[in-house]
Amino acid sequence: MRKIISTKTLAASDKNHLLQAGVSLVEYDALKIETLPFSIASDYETYLFSSQNAVAALKQYWKNQNTAHLQQASIYCVGEKTAQGLKDLGLDVLKYFENAQQLIEFLKTQDFKSCWIHGNHVTPTLEQWLRAKGSDSYTVYLSSMNKKKFADDYSAVLFFSPRGVESFASENDLNNKTAFCIGETTAAKARRHTPDVVVAKSPTSTNLLLKLIQHYKTKNES
Repeated sequence: MRKIISTKTLAASDKNHLLQAGVSLVEYDALKIETLPFSIASDYETYLFSSQNAVAALKQYWKNQNTAHLQQASIYCVGEKTAQGLKDLGLDVLKYFENAQQLIEFLKTQDFKSCWIHGNHVTPTLEQWLRAKGSDSYTVYLSSMNKKKFADDYSAVLFFSPRGVESFASENDLNNKTAFCIGETTAAKARRHTPDVVVAKSPTSTNLLLKLIQHYKTKNES
């Protein structure tokens, strides 16, 4: 039985996929998330959300917001699950993108005033765009590394963010391991530590797990 480490706690349905495939799973959260109290200003037509963690922070401090204004605003975000979380709050998600770079490329063609909701760590591309555009932003959560050393008896690691890769690799060697990554930004970070990188077809946890299962099924059949 193959042993896999997940750098994020998985949903029960996702764990079931691995169980049925005969995969032994060890999971932990490579990043600790702390939400921050905040209240979004109501003078924007458009709001941008970077992640599910940003949505979780909004949900936690929903009572602090001008909810009527937010529900009339245009919303863009990164990730399908981020979009669903925003829709669950009654917000109008016009479009979601697979990564921050795609969202930025879209915004370059637009001329509306926007406010970006994100965590304390952003990609260099996003940081450069925010500075160049002079866009307003809110840091609504803090992420810190939860470093943990594992016995060298696993064959692969599931990664969900570049910071997750950094956290895991700070204590563990990825040589001769396969890194399964949720997207290309995460994969780029993983390639600094191992050449054996597999990327999900679309950036969701379920698609990443299905990619892992198919990868090993094909390997076993060859």
